[in-house]
Amino acid sequence: MLTFFRATRSSVFVWAIIGLLIVGLAGFSIGAGGGGATYVARVGDQEVSAETFARSVDQEIRAISTQVGRNLTVAEAQQFGIDRAVLGRLVADAALDEEAARVGVSAGDDLVREQVLAVPAFAGPDGAFDRETYTFVLQRTGMDPAGFEALLRREITRETLAGSVQAATALPVVAAETVLDFLGERRSIDWTRLDGSQLETPVPAPTDTELAAEHAANPERYTRPETRRITYATLTPAILAAEIEVPEAELRAAYDAEPGRFGAPERRILDRIGFGSPEEAAAARTRLDAGEITFDALAAERGLSAAETDQGEVAASDLGEAAADAVFGADGPGIVGPVETALGPSIYRVNAVLGATVTPFEEAREELREERALRAATDRIFEATAGIDDLLAGGATLEEIADETEMRIGTIELNTQSAGGLADDPAFVTLATGAEEGLETDLAELEDGGLVTLRVDAIEPPALIALAEVRDRVAADWTAARTAEALKERAEAWTAELDGGLAFGALTGRLGAVAQSAGPLTRSDVVPGLPPELVADVFELDEGATITREDGDGIILAVVTSVEPFDPAAEENAEVLEGLNERFRAEAAQDLLSLYTAAIRDEAGVSVNQNMINAAITQLQ
Repeated sequence: MLTFFRATRSSVFVWAIIGLLIVGLAGFSIGAGGGGATYVARVGDQEVSAETFARSVDQEIRAISTQVGRNLTVAEAQQFGIDRAVLGRLVADAALDEEAARVGVSAGDDLVREQVLAVPAFAGPDGAFDRETYTFVLQRTGMDPAGFEALLRREITRETLAGSVQAATALPVVAAETVLDFLGERRSIDWTRLDGSQLETPVPAPTDTELAAEHAANPERYTRPETRRITYATLTPAILAAEIEVPEAELRAAYDAEPGRFGAPERRILDRIGFGSPEEAAAARTRLDAGEITFDALAAERGLSAAETDQGEVAASDLGEAAADAVFGADGPGIVGPVETALGPSIYRVNAVLGATVTPFEEAREELREERALRAATDRIFEATAGIDDLLAGGATLEEIADETEMRIGTIELNTQSAGGLADDPAFVTLATGAEEGLETDLAELEDGGLVTLRVDAIEPPALIALAEVRDRVAADWTAARTAEALKERAEAWTAELDGGLAFGALTGRLGAVAQSAGPLTRSDVVPGLPPELVADVFELDEGATITREDGDGIILAVVTSVEPFDPAAEENAEVLEGLNERFRAEAAQDLLSLYTAAIRDEAGVSVNQNMINAAITQLQ
């Protein structure tokens, strides 16, 4: 509980901690620890009772359970170290109690009384402290006023002692400014990506000797990972559906059963103005017909926005009978009404007429056939599952299963670089990577609802791929490397020109490259097209400096155009600076208190009763 104090050292939070004490005590029986003579830990003369430990662990479990949205078990709490964290906190509290006793510090009666009177839970019907309510609330938690006040006195005393220790914490403002000087500094750059097109002489095609050298020098690029050669038998809905014929009459019936799917009725785009009475609506229509006012002006006059009058696309079924007859009886756009609606007399404006649309049966036929064929295929797969399982259980090979069922046999070479088809199906990959060589696996369900069983025929260890098989890849890699080297050499001359005063735009224009700008940037910003390392490198340079970095088969050329140091005096930065200072002070205060309590523990000595800890945990279970 003192952890709460350590973060604030404000007496107003003592009221909150009293409330937490009451709630925590209510959640656990006072007798749970096995009696006042037992303890789980001792610091000097101060004991942490098994009762207090068990209650605190229970309280912590309840709090975390609320946060995660489910009841945490005691076993899970132990797994997460909650019991050890609670014990550490209680030992720290006991250390402060020991030090308070040693130096003779204790909260006065007036302060304890003040805090008790301030607890809302102890108030009577008139909102003021009520002695009977106070006693009743404490009795429900298994305490009496004397015991509670003693507990509260210890809490306040710990807070007082902790506050006195932490009050000595001081941190120079320069600490926060130093951090913000680093994190808040901003820089802008001009940059471009240069590739082989900027070279005066293109890189020539590699010779056979150069390709062989590139292949030999980079075996990691051209090594095939461990590969499993697999024979499989599969049955998927798509395979079966392609062969299933769906009767024409069934397709026609399915089409007729879903008119809304293959056809849209006529719709009209409407605006509507509602009125309080038929007379008011009729008068408005007269003004509209006479040209005294427009529909939009009438809406504005009645305090309606365009969004409030807009009805969007409306079908006849969306309107009441009278409104539908009037709106859809009109020949085209124009004013309709007034008509009675569920919302009262209304005048509509028809803005557009959208004719009915129908997808002909001939166009919908294939979609319907595929749906029904897939449905029938799924049913057939379900019916075939038991028979295939029986064959596998009887020792049938994949080849025999393919001969006796509708399953199709195939082969695949599977490794971490495989892609497409079954290599993209997680269930297949899991089955294949866990299979024993030479044995048919059990039947597994694929992502599309199909079935598969497989046999790993061979597991080939990683092996260097022959140059002939990856010749094009090696040639591309060699060309990219030589291009980058040539660009790097040329970049030295281009950098010298920029350092000599040549404008960045003039250089990129001469090279036919695209100049781009970025910034102001902080160290954590990411610029699309730029390696993150380059952004970090930019912050090591002075304004006007240039930098190059290899990027695949090209290079990035950049120049720092501005450096903006963090300004602690700027109005927008004042809150950031103060927030960081406060965070530093809080962390330093916490560290100081931790060191202080550790020193007390070391001097007074700490003993732990593991048997009582185990007993308390067992009772919670």
